[in-house]
Amino acid sequence: MRRDVRSLTVLIALVVASAMAPLLESGPAASSVIPSGCTSTQVTLSATPDQQYYTSGALVHVTVALHNHSAAACSYATGPFSPSFLLTNSAGVTVWGSCWFGGGPAPCAYYLRQRTLAPGATYRDRLTWDQRTGHPDLPTPAGRYIFSVNFSGLSLRTTTSFVLTRPRNATVTLVDSGRHYALAVGDQLTVRLLASPLVWNTAVSSDPRVLVALPEMNPVAGLYVFRAIAPGTARVSAVGNPACYPQCLMASRLFFVTVTVRAANT
Repeated sequence: MRRDVRSLTVLIALVVASAMAPLLESGPAASSVIPSGCTSTQVTLSATPDQQYYTSGALVHVTVALHNHSAAACSYATGPFSPSFLLTNSAGVTVWGSCWFGGGPAPCAYYLRQRTLAPGATYRDRLTWDQRTGHPDLPTPAGRYIFSVNFSGLSLRTTTSFVLTRPRNATVTLVDSGRHYALAVGDQLTVRLLASPLVWNTAVSSDPRVLVALPEMNPVAGLYVFRAIAPGTARVSAVGNPACYPQCLMASRLFFVTVTVRAANT
């Protein structure tokens, strides 16, 4: 009788095991298999600032992208220190980085999340810096800054750079009409056409891609502010008409200055 019970127990175990075998092969564990880690031959790492020149106080945005250009899926890790990045000034001093708090390096949670990058897919992370660093947290000086980034476990590193500028004001009046001025990206040009018997229309830039008007900084008629945003040449002009026209037969007058914008000093 004892032998029969043992045989029955073995038979039941074999039946249960054979019934569960298909479930073990096709269950959740099989579908969540993570592919092998990405290699430098499969993926491309890039870092792109949204501008090459930033004026004082502007937020700096850098987009980090990991692109799988291969025909096979691969895995990569993300977390507080992946992607890991550093921003240094021209002297090689770090002014910003991953795991950053209160103007300097700080401890951060030590964990990573494994992700799958499908063929042709791209992972992106947009990072934002407020141009401040140190204790106390102070604005950084003008100059060129180098941004470098890499992913944990991936033998790829990339760098990019951008320039912080500090705007300076150049002011012109009616007596400066016809003159040529040289500005750097980030500089401002103020046109003052206030002390005049003429009524001036709004001053305009011939190329807003080089020199753009800032109407929010024009509190009164006859005062116009422009900002240099890209290298090139633009002409700022305005027409003044006499308030008594046409009764007094006073001539109108054209005001213009030519502005050449160069890249900011590095």
